[in-house]
Amino acid sequence: MHLRDIGPRTACVLAEKPAPPWTARVLKSAAALDVVGGGVLLLVPGSLLSGAGLDASASLEAWRALGLVIALSGLGLALAARSPLRHWPVVLVSLLSKILVPLGFVWAASVGRLPWELGALALPLGPVWWAPFGAILREARRAHHEDTTPPVVPLDMALSLYRDDEGTDLLEASRKQPQFLVFLRHFGCTFCREALSDLSTIKDRLREVGTRLVLVHMSSENEACEMLDSYGLPSVTAISDPDRVLYSAFALRRGTPAQLLGWSVWKRGWHAGVRDGHGIGWLRGDASQMPGAFVVAGGRVVAQFIHETAADRPDYVDLASEGADEVEFRGTLEDDSVGVGFKERLRELLTSDAASRN
Repeated sequence: MHLRDIGPRTACVLAEKPAPPWTARVLKSAAALDVVGGGVLLLVPGSLLSGAGLDASASLEAWRALGLVIALSGLGLALAARSPLRHWPVVLVSLLSKILVPLGFVWAASVGRLPWELGALALPLGPVWWAPFGAILREARRAHHEDTTPPVVPLDMALSLYRDDEGTDLLEASRKQPQFLVFLRHFGCTFCREALSDLSTIKDRLREVGTRLVLVHMSSENEACEMLDSYGLPSVTAISDPDRVLYSAFALRRGTPAQLLGWSVWKRGWHAGVRDGHGIGWLRGDASQMPGAFVVAGGRVVAQFIHETAADRPDYVDLASEGADEVEFRGTLEDDSVGVGFKERLRELLTSDAASRN
């Protein structure tokens, strides 16, 4: 499952706005401070806190846990520094923690649970980063709005660029059998893992309705093999699209903050990641990329589901059945030599009639 060699890959790569150099420097500085501060709090909390006039002998484990969280946050910022605008969700989560922790300290100090002297330790890990982190998020927002994500290549050409293990490109395969393309988020996303679990349980039903399941992802083929094997999908056709050529051809864009981190997303993320046990993993690919699902026949989309949020959970069987029915309907009309224009008008008439009955 690979991209057909058509010359320089850069001809098909989505343009991505480079981040200003200062954004990486800010994240690296914040990461270093978090790692050092969290490491000291983790390893020698007693000495650090006693210097601030706090007797923490009864709660050393809690302070060590806080130090571990701060240090891990620093490691996340160090990774995000490689591409600050792409990894803006990491920056946003870190900013929220740097807002909530100082506010929590102010409340605890105001009621006498913590000494005000401890503020000298909380300040470098919090308020001093509010403005630069906010500026990074503003740059990411500006880059997102400038990225209209137009199709880099026409849909039929994009389909023809990718082949399965048998050497058949997706365009040719769609002329033989409806292809059910499911575009995934990065493999570390709990919703991506939930989707793989759902697809694993219904893969036979998708085959029964006459479609072939094709998974499109942004990771390497080796990483995809390991992930698909773990979810019982070793024989499913998988397409590696790290440059998001297919994503772009199907007009799947990067998500907005509300689509990726809204309340409904957090709520569903808790259920999928914790209650259902899908968890989370390392980021592989574009963290902002939105997923989607399409049934393609003859190089044309005959059914689709466009996610409004990263947490949407489509009914894949219904979508595949809808696409298969559409293919059968068009095939019947073609057998009867009905013109294309009449077919579309007839389809609209039948659809509106069914809607009025409901």
